[in-house]
Amino acid sequence: MAFDIVATTSSEWIEILRVAILVIMALVYALYDVFNKRDIPDVLAYLSVGIGVVFTLTLGFPTIIYSALIAIVIGAASYLLYKGGQLGLGDGFEFVAISLMMPIQGVPLLLQTTQFSLPFMLSVFVSTGITTIVLVPLYYIFRMKEKLPKKVGVNQIVKAATLVVAYAVLFLFVTLAFGFRPVVLGMLSVIAAASAAMVIYEDSIMRMMVERVYPKQLDDGDIIAIEMMSKADLEFFRGKSKDFGKLATEKLIGKLSRIKRRIPVYKNAVPLAFPTLIGVVAALLFGNLLLYVI
Repeated sequence: MAFDIVATTSSEWIEILRVAILVIMALVYALYDVFNKRDIPDVLAYLSVGIGVVFTLTLGFPTIIYSALIAIVIGAASYLLYKGGQLGLGDGFEFVAISLMMPIQGVPLLLQTTQFSLPFMLSVFVSTGITTIVLVPLYYIFRMKEKLPKKVGVNQIVKAATLVVAYAVLFLFVTLAFGFRPVVLGMLSVIAAASAAMVIYEDSIMRMMVERVYPKQLDDGDIIAIEMMSKADLEFFRGKSKDFGKLATEKLIGKLSRIKRRIPVYKNAVPLAFPTLIGVVAALLFGNLLLYVI
């Protein structure tokens, strides 16, 4: 599967349409995630998967099976992460839709490098992960502005220094194995700096992510910050409902709706669909970034 700018056949036009709709779909998810309080409409989730199925059916038979298997694995993993309170359900639908739209990583638009027919979603996950690592500390530190902590604990400094050393060792290993590559140095430097900043300001960032609300103010799919709850609060809420955990469901909200005790919830977390949009664009332009490391 190759991405050509100039189309001369019907199959090439289909590929151009595939890329265009994929980017538009990722953009729509990002806009809803950012401006609709991370609430993805059901119609968008189902429609995107349906469009993904249609585009999968335009591929050859072996690729259709390959695409279906990738989508099933991603869907199952996303659902388990959703039930564990680690991922929004809308994000899972988006991942499945993307994998169906583009099951195999094609030749990147900007860098014509071999991608070894790896899953496109692998490239998206890599780029999305890097974007998230860099974006999260920048986003919250910018919002803190003058409210940055005046003192940084020794533990945070040690953890940050350990991370930087670990990335330096990784760069040394890659350099010895594959030779010096400026792109690897730049990539790891940015990730190391962002990771260190995340560790240093971890407490402040976590407090900005979390909002304490009454149970009746919970929304279906909210992620509860149980790690920020006291032991007494955890025992109290688990006594009210054995289903109490990281994921807020309609059933749980109904059971707790009359309780006048606040719960910490990740109401202000960075919407994942925005880094995913960047991940999709990066995968289309550059392919799998890990391949530039090796």
